[in-house]
Order: sequence, then C-alpha cells, then structure tokens
Amino acid sequence: MMDKLAKAQKNWLSKLILILTALSFMSLFGVSGYITGASRNKPVIKVDDIKISQQQFGMLFEQEQQMARSLFGDALQINDEIRNAMLQGLVQRELTNAIIERTAEKLNISISDNLVRKIIYSQAEFLDANGNFSLERLRRVLSASGWSEQRYIDALKKDIIKQQLIQNPSSNMNVPEVLLDRLAKAESQKKTFKYIVVDPAKVKIDRKITPEETEQYYEDFNTNFIEPEKRDVSFITLSIDDMAEKVVPEEADIEAYYEENIGQFETPETREILQMVFDKQEDADKAMEELKKGRDFYDVAKEVAGQDKETTDLGYVAKDLLIAEMADEVFAAQKGDVTGPAKSDLGWHIMKIADIRAGSKADKAQARKRIIETLKKERAYDEAYTIAAEIEDKIGGGATLEDIAKEMNVKIQKVKGLGEDGKYAEAPAGYENILKSTEFVDTAFSYNIDEISQVTETDDGFVIARVDRIADAHPIPMEEVKGEIEKMWEVNERSAIAQEIVNDVVHDLENGDKIDEVGRRFDLVVKTTQPLLRSGSFEGLSQTAMIELFQEDLGRPKLIPQGEEKIIAVADNIVDKGENPSDAVIDGVKRRARIDLSQDVASALVNSFGEDYDVRVKYRLIGLAD
Repeated sequence: MMDKLAKAQKNWLSKLILILTALSFMSLFGVSGYITGASRNKPVIKVDDIKISQQQFGMLFEQEQQMARSLFGDALQINDEIRNAMLQGLVQRELTNAIIERTAEKLNISISDNLVRKIIYSQAEFLDANGNFSLERLRRVLSASGWSEQRYIDALKKDIIKQQLIQNPSSNMNVPEVLLDRLAKAESQKKTFKYIVVDPAKVKIDRKITPEETEQYYEDFNTNFIEPEKRDVSFITLSIDDMAEKVVPEEADIEAYYEENIGQFETPETREILQMVFDKQEDADKAMEELKKGRDFYDVAKEVAGQDKETTDLGYVAKDLLIAEMADEVFAAQKGDVTGPAKSDLGWHIMKIADIRAGSKADKAQARKRIIETLKKERAYDEAYTIAAEIEDKIGGGATLEDIAKEMNVKIQKVKGLGEDGKYAEAPAGYENILKSTEFVDTAFSYNIDEISQVTETDDGFVIARVDRIADAHPIPMEEVKGEIEKMWEVNERSAIAQEIVNDVVHDLENGDKIDEVGRRFDLVVKTTQPLLRSGSFEGLSQTAMIELFQEDLGRPKLIPQGEEKIIAVADNIVDKGENPSDAVIDGVKRRARIDLSQDVASALVNSFGEDYDVRVKYRLIGLAD
C-alpha cells in the first residue's frame, strides 16, 4: 500500500499543481476576499524568519488526507505507518518550499503578475465554448478545489521559482562514458542464485504454553487486553439529499450552468497511441526505417528504444494531453499511421495511432437531469449551512436535543456501545455511513455526558449529537482472553524457533559449508533460480534487495527479510559477465542514470541553500518522534 500511495501521491500532487496553475489568480482580476491572520500556534517548521505554525501544518496535513481519500475512497485506511509516511513527506515538501522561498528573497527573485496572468489564460480548463478565457469558470473550479485565490497565486509563483532555482539547473545531467560503460556491463550481468526460505508459520512447535507463561503474557501485554471506552450517544441528522428534494432550480440557472460547464458534457476524441522516445535523432531515424519495413511497433520499441510494452502503450489519450509539438500531427493522422520523428524537450518521438474513439457531446436535454441534481445539491448545502448556524445559536441559548428535533421535525436516533474504532453494539439501520465516519466518532468522544455537540458536517449531511452514557476502559479478565494469549505465544514461539534456524544456517554458510549441504542438515528445501539480471527478481524481492544480492561474492550468504519470512540466498554462478551490453541496455541505463543524477543534484541544491539559514523542525509537535 505504501508503494501504491507514494506513486499515487506523485500523480495527484502533479495533477493538483496543473489544475491550480490553471486556476487561482482571481486577485489579478480584481477579486478579493482572502483573509489571513498570523497563527498564534508555535512554529513547527522554521527557515530564518519563514515559519509554519502547528495549526497551519495541521491544515495542510488534513488537505493531504482528503486528497488521498478522494483517490482511494474507502479502500484507503490511513494507519500509523501511512500517516507517518505522509507526515514525513509533508515536512520535506514544506521545508523545501521554505528554503526555496528564503533563497528567492535573498536573490531578489520575483514573479510578475503578467506572467501569472498569461499562464492562467493559457489553461484549457478555463476557456468557454468559444475558446475565450472565462473568469466564471475559473471561480467555479477554484471554489470546488477548496483553494483561496491568494493561496493559489502563492503556490503558482513558488512553483515557477522552484523550477528556475532547482528543476532547470538539475535537469538533463550528462553521464560520463566510463560510468555509463560500467553501469551497462553491471546491468547486463546474469547470475543464478540458490536460496532457502524460512517461514515461521510452517515451523512446528513441540510443546504447549505453560500456566506461568500465560500469566506472564497477560502481564507483559496487558494493554492488549483492555476493553476500550464505550459510549451511548443520541443524535439527529440533517440530510442534504432530503433538503435537495425540496429545491426547484430556475431555468435561467440551468441554462447558465450548462454554458459555463460545457466541458462536463463533452467527450473529446481520444486515440490509442503507441510511442517510442529517443535521446538521439539517429536512433529515432533507425527505428523509423525498421517500421517502414513492416516490423511490429512493439518489437522495434523493445529492440531500438529499450522500452517494454507497458512503457510504449500510452493508452487512449485526448489531444490536449499530448505534447503540443506533435498533437496536431497525431490527431490529423489516420488509424494505423505512424508519425515522427518529432522533437520535443524530452527527446525524439515516434507515435503510432493504434485506434480512434470518436468524441461525443450531450445535448441540453441529456445534460438537464445532471445539472438539476447538481444545482439542487448546491442550494441544499447553502440552506443546510444557514440552518446549522441557527441550530448552534439555539444550542448556545440552552436548547435541548429534543427541542431541536421537534422544531426540525426529525427523530432522535440512538447508538449504543460506540467505540473510538467506529464499531458499536447497537444502532438504527440506515445510519452505518454516518456512524463509522471519523467526524461522528470524533464528535461523540469530544463531549461529556449530557453535553450537546456543535453541528458536525459528514458526507451525508449534518449531525448533532449528545453523550448519554460513558463506560470507562477496563481490563478484561485473563480467562476471557486465554485463547488470544495462546495464539500470541504460538506466533512468538514459531518466530523464535525460525530465528534459531536462520542463525544456524547463516553461521554454517559463513564457515564455508555449501548451501545444499546445509539444507540437507536442517531438512530445508534449497531452490535454484533461472539466470537473472539485476532488474529481475525471485520470491518477490525488491530491486534494492536484488542489487545488494548481486554485489555479494559467489557463495557468500545474504539474509533478506521478506515479510515474516526470511530468505537466505547465495550467488551460485555467473552465467553472463555482461561484457557486451546491447544498445537498448546502454540507452536505458543512460536514461535512468540521468534521472538519478538530476534528483541527486536537485537534493544537493536544496541542501546547499539550506546551509545558509537557521533551519529547525519540531517533530514532536508535528506528531513524529524527535
């Protein structure tokens, strides 16, 4: 999940920057209303006089979580591991931004409003049906994103400065030929490996837990055997859907929404594009000649460009997603045509149009239902916020939950045995989504008995809650958790036995014994891999683990943790020393090395800038260990 999240995070952050870069800047058009005040919270990130307060950081982190949830939905459970990774990533990002901002001030770098305005005018998201910039469309997108105009302006200017100070100087790094040659030879080397997998789950236990061990486990892991605090809560809800049913949008509003959001009702033409990219024109010309001979596009991409099928197939893309230098030519071609070579900042491109999907446009009658539902929801939210403010005034004036329920003509619902994990003992049907929401649970555990909460927004509307009963956390008797203790003991016992086996096997291998002999000695299965490159894998090992394994001498054991399992592997034979790497391998190594060098240079630039300033991070206040 972490890898997936990291990859997705890059995607949605870059997409967010793209959208925002096309978006905010209302102040450039005379729109104001952004109010900011210095936070009185303690600073958690400080670069000289640039400070990010605890409250500001908390707001940024909440936005990160909301964006992650919008991508993954209920599939994403933000546990401690993911939370810490997101916090660390946010710290690094904001620290880098602060260092760049301080450097820009030091060097007197500024971005003109005219440049910002040109960027805004160039974005397709804010053009109307006639291709003209629409301030109204910009406002709608900005409002939907939850960004203020000033925040968007600042983000865009910072991004432009970052490009000038960091991205441009660190891009397109040259790789020395001697280094490229060594890397390519190492990349082409093939080895076979012999290995043993020690799985604790398969280890046999020849005894049972003793009463003394049971008691000791109960004491040592007492925090595992606590019945958590539970609460009984009464609540009423204001459903947005119910309010929306009572709203009747006017025809003028429906017409205006259709005209301003015509892009929502259009499906542009898309084309399935196959692409090769080359650093040198002569390589692109060579690939083009092979294609003219009738060779398969994927075969040429693999042989000449060093690209696999997944890299070559761009899938179905719209015209505005292609690089401007070649979009017109690609979308003027016929199905099956090949275009290029065409030059861009990324290299030389050859593209094939594998398929074409025609665009379509929904007429006003087809779009009408969607527009009405959207407008009804928008008006319902406006009304709900007004009602929520009135309810909070009444709560402040001493109104009870029963008073509010009677006035709103809604029924009071009750949930019993609610825990902080969102689980409960008893609850009315139809309220599952509300009761498991973080907002409801946080509200239920933020008040004392008989206190009425503020109006809390959820995905389904608004809720007001009252705590009726609190059952404090208490230890569970040992007899009730004896089965759980036995399972814990079995897991630990198997792990301990497995570790002893691993230690003995590694010891014997380091003393010079052959892995086949050691396997027979401990009754363990020894497996042999096929000849592998560094980019290959076995037993699901990561690329980092494979690179480390390739660096070991023949016969020298390498212990690799793989989840609960332990893999003990030795390089058994060098099948190919990689003395004559192919052109495709050399190009691929060069491309990756340039990316790695660029990233290293970018990191070094930020670090060098930071050395001139007083940089401090309060990890404890952020929620990370010091």
